[in-house]
Amino acid sequence: MYLNRVFLAFLCLHLQFLASNGGMCREEKSQLGFALLNSSYSTKQSPRYSDCVESCALDPQCMSFNFWWDKKMCDLNGKAREHSCLACFVTDKSSTYMGMARYPGYPALARSCSALKQVDPSAQTGLYVIDPDGEGGFPPLLNVTCDMGDKNGVGVTVVSHDSESRMLVKGCNGPGCHSRDIQYIGASLSQLVSLTRVSLHCEQFIKYECQYSSIVWENRTFAWWVSRDDIKMNYWGGASPGRGDQICACGMNNTCSKPNTVCNCDKNDGVLREDSGLLTDKTSLPVKQLRFGDTGEENERGFHTLGKFKCYGMT
Repeated sequence: MYLNRVFLAFLCLHLQFLASNGGMCREEKSQLGFALLNSSYSTKQSPRYSDCVESCALDPQCMSFNFWWDKKMCDLNGKAREHSCLACFVTDKSSTYMGMARYPGYPALARSCSALKQVDPSAQTGLYVIDPDGEGGFPPLLNVTCDMGDKNGVGVTVVSHDSESRMLVKGCNGPGCHSRDIQYIGASLSQLVSLTRVSLHCEQFIKYECQYSSIVWENRTFAWWVSRDDIKMNYWGGASPGRGDQICACGMNNTCSKPNTVCNCDKNDGVLREDSGLLTDKTSLPVKQLRFGDTGEENERGFHTLGKFKCYGMT
């Protein structure tokens, strides 16, 4: 009950964790940050960073705070950096600064970055707390990036995961023998499903690079992705869902590397080729798992890349 009150009190929290190079840090405790000086009305002992967050969230007077990692102290500030003197906002390796954006008349956390942008058109790209199910429960969707410039500035919710880098597929022959489970950062699958329901559009980029490795070979499907509902999806990025057969973007307009195939990788030669594109059916997203095969021989290999999960617009 107490934790529910804490997050209801956030009122559209704007999480801006600033690193010493001026960027945003995703790992709170491992990054150096900033501090707002000459604005504190209360300083207290705070063993944990989360205690400082809660103290500020529950105090209507608190507009921002500094958490001092070395001293385990919490400064509650009556101002945010936007309303303080320029010289008051300084780089300090032992502190993390966080600002609270409180919007009059908005009773709870925003459900998405698009909703937040609608409430505050001046909102900047940064880390925010949102609550897609709109119930104000614990926990809301944490450490979400709101890209306020993409898609004509509508406010795009961007969720990271652990499989965004280019990853090698090697050493197994059978269809789908190589599997990669996708772990989303700061959000559960159920929270992301709620995000798709309140968003008009969602998308995720997917790419497979191949060398002597096929997606479809002799009517056998070797690579696919798994939907949020554990359904094997037989179409690739850039192709239309619902056809019932395996097809890539090039197969939609007959531009694949080899005639009469449905994917570039189906040429199955020594050239490093790729099949890629956006997945846009929000009822299947986000991607839960990737599956690949046909990489068991010495000269066979592949690389998969999966983009961040993005949603925008309001239903």
